[in-house]
Amino acid sequence: MLDLAAVLDALPRAIIVTDGDGRIELWNRRAEMLYGWSAADVVGRRASDVLVALPDRRVASDILDVVRNGEVWTGDFTLLRRDGEPIRVWVSDAPVRDAFGNTVAIVGVSQDVTEQRLLEQRATDLTEHLRLALDAGELGTFRWDMSTGETIWDARLEALFGLAPGTFDGTFETYVSLLHPEDRARVLHVVQDAVATKQRYEVEHRVQWPDGTVRWLQGAGQVTMDEFGNVTGTIGCTRDITDQVVGDLEREALMAAALDAADQERIHRERLQFLGDINDAITAAADTRALMTNVAHAAVPGLGDWCLVYVLPDDGSRIPDIEIAHTDPAMVRYARGLESRFPYDPDAPLGMAHVIRTGEAEFYPVIDEAVIENFQATEDERDLLRDLVLRSSIAVPIAKRGRVIGGLQLLMTKSRRHYTDDDLALARAVAARIASSIDNLRLSEAQRSIASTLQASLLPDQLPEVPGVDIAVRYWATGQGVEVGGDFYDVFPTTDGEWAVVIGDVCGTGPIAAAVTGLARHTIASAAWHGDDEVAVLRTLNRALKARNTGPFCTVVYGTLRPQSTGATFTFACAGHPRPIVARADGSA
Repeated sequence: MLDLAAVLDALPRAIIVTDGDGRIELWNRRAEMLYGWSAADVVGRRASDVLVALPDRRVASDILDVVRNGEVWTGDFTLLRRDGEPIRVWVSDAPVRDAFGNTVAIVGVSQDVTEQRLLEQRATDLTEHLRLALDAGELGTFRWDMSTGETIWDARLEALFGLAPGTFDGTFETYVSLLHPEDRARVLHVVQDAVATKQRYEVEHRVQWPDGTVRWLQGAGQVTMDEFGNVTGTIGCTRDITDQVVGDLEREALMAAALDAADQERIHRERLQFLGDINDAITAAADTRALMTNVAHAAVPGLGDWCLVYVLPDDGSRIPDIEIAHTDPAMVRYARGLESRFPYDPDAPLGMAHVIRTGEAEFYPVIDEAVIENFQATEDERDLLRDLVLRSSIAVPIAKRGRVIGGLQLLMTKSRRHYTDDDLALARAVAARIASSIDNLRLSEAQRSIASTLQASLLPDQLPEVPGVDIAVRYWATGQGVEVGGDFYDVFPTTDGEWAVVIGDVCGTGPIAAAVTGLARHTIASAAWHGDDEVAVLRTLNRALKARNTGPFCTVVYGTLRPQSTGATFTFACAGHPRPIVARADGSA
């Protein structure tokens, strides 16, 4: 007769057979190995008492009820080994029912899945990490199946090739058609070579989108193989490197230009120093004229033997202010002396007048006799150019927000090198920096002018002569001069030879504070001229401020000065303001 215990021992998984109440009847060898209990130790005991931790027994009881009712329960569960070590197992409990449908036994199959679940979690984590890495690197992925010829792209890779999501038809031919014609053969050779050698590959190439846009991509692929070592296709990822390639190409072009002359290292060093000097010069300038002077002198000799800065004084001007710098101060005096012979002509067809009028740069890398003869100039002007022995010149507009406000001119003589395209670009950058600084200076000057004008309108233009009394005032405005202060003062005659003295402080600065200041001064003067006493004047001001609901508050000291034959009396009232200080002749206060 077949031995049931021997059959169960032959099975590769732990088998536990219980009666309907969960008491163990059979326990195979795999169960002994998995849980550490022998069959003799556990037969007759409840499975939950042997294997389930106390906190989990309620769940185990619910599972037992499910199975007793005729259903199969399958899932992961944490059980205990004999030594108390918890173990994650996969469990399948199935009922055994008699002819009447009663559950007479339960067969439980279990398997240690601790390591498997850890591996699954690691795989999930790795998948998530890969997804995050792909997202962070903006990488698109692909898979090519050689057996079917199908190529699978994700949505990001479709976008990298200029396709809408889901529109790639999965054919290798379509992929090839999107490669730039000039790069197609090279890319295919790299892929074919990788397949032939069973190696990974990297390739940078251009793609041409359906709308004609050209982008640079970098692809990295890995050849896939079956268990016999046969190539089955490729997998990999791709990213857009257009900005990087364009930047690299631009840098290579600049480097190639720099290598054209043996002294390029010195030139680059001078340019860096020049940019630093220009920034320092601009930063140190307090006004436009100082900026012109600083820039002109900072440019010599770093970027030329001559530097001329032209700035139109205002929008309506056609004749600019001019600042000249040269390596030899005597040449500056010589140039100034030429201004009467060759005055600035705003309608001149060439030169700085043309640059300022049109906003177009003039660049002469080489000034030779042929160039001078072609200039639309008088013979005297041509002779002057020959006398100056000019070798190379750059003239660029100084412009801001589409409006030309001046120009920058740099000149080399016979003792210096020729200008290059790099020098022209540098001059444009310096001119743009100058334009921004002049614009900011003019804006600040305009703000200061407005603030000063408004501030002056809120203060008396002069102090009156009071018989027998010396009156003086000193007023300090805080900040940078672009905000109207909230402090005010006034001295004016009232009635019967008396004089009103006012000192006030409005909270804050700016237009709102200025409005409160104007209201306060006029209200005080009006009340005083009506003959109100000190307290009544301040009450009138208080009512006016509350009625207007101006926002900021102010503090005021208002007093009445009465000159007398023996001196003067001063009666005052304070509205939140510190009291005035009496400075006596003996120095006490």
